[in-house]
Amino acid sequence: MTTPLPAGFGPDSLVKEGPEPKYAQLAAILAARIDRGDFPQDKRLPTVADLQADYGVSRGTAQRAVSVLAEHGRVRVSNGKGAWPVLRD
Repeated sequence: MTTPLPAGFGPDSLVKEGPEPKYAQLAAILAARIDRGDFPQDKRLPTVADLQADYGVSRGTAQRAVSVLAEHGRVRVSNGKGAWPVLRD
């Protein structure tokens, strides 16, 4: 079963306490940033450590957010090399 991406999170949103899990919020924010073009297809997404620092989340939260994006086909993950966005047509 695919984890749903919550609505209402734009590319400039912040991860906050609330009913939506933080990993789902971060995944929705990153998906919106991919849609906006912040991450070109040939540019790797920020590392898990960078996501931790940028969004104030734990390592597990950042990793799970990237996994959710991979479930949705929004990123391509290469172990040890990072995640790259998959752009929609």
